[in-house]
Amino acid sequence: MKSKVKVTLAIVGTIFISLLLVFVIYKEKNPKEKNIFDEMYYGEKKVYKRGANTPFRNIPGIHQWNRNNFMVNPSVKELSYRNNTVYERYEENYKTKKLGEWRIGFKFIYDEKRINIGFNNKTVKEKLEIGIYYGYDEEKKIFCEEINIYDKELPRGETRIIEISKVKEYLKKYNISIKDLKETADELLYEKVIGDWEKYTNSRFSKDNLGNVKIERSPLFDGVD
Repeated sequence: MKSKVKVTLAIVGTIFISLLLVFVIYKEKNPKEKNIFDEMYYGEKKVYKRGANTPFRNIPGIHQWNRNNFMVNPSVKELSYRNNTVYERYEENYKTKKLGEWRIGFKFIYDEKRINIGFNNKTVKEKLEIGIYYGYDEEKKIFCEEINIYDKELPRGETRIIEISKVKEYLKKYNISIKDLKETADELLYEKVIGDWEKYTNSRFSKDNLGNVKIERSPLFDGVD
């Protein structure tokens, strides 16, 4: 009787190990991170695990805060409990080749399964601000670009300009080339943000291979080479 029990246990154990190996191989070949933005999304979500740090901690220039203790310190300003949101940012502005210095920030909105990446530049004696924004939808695997102008001389609530024709008017008025703006957007996203991610986080992806993601550029850049 004991021998039959041993044989049964051995068979059950073999089946369990086989299933475990199949699961591990499947996870290796089919990771949940389908693209570089998934890596950022799931990497940052580690703040919800006590003692676990996120890949952003490894990137030089990123503001350092107590990510591995946030579960017992919910008052830190990088976190918002109202909408399950986490913030990251570079401490210093990044100087681009053509359009000056830009602030860089990240917003992880886990209730909406989204990442927002923002670049902001103040120009013309700080009366005007240019915003380059990217929104990533983790479920749809879509990465959308948007260009905004902020006119600080307009009444409160009306400062944000998003209509393409009006954005073009502002750029023309202040002698800002759309081509230069497009090249600057590419530099900020691909050379700085993705470049740092690729270099410092052991990413499986790169600026030349973003993975399975659809990029939707701003209509502002249509026809601009």
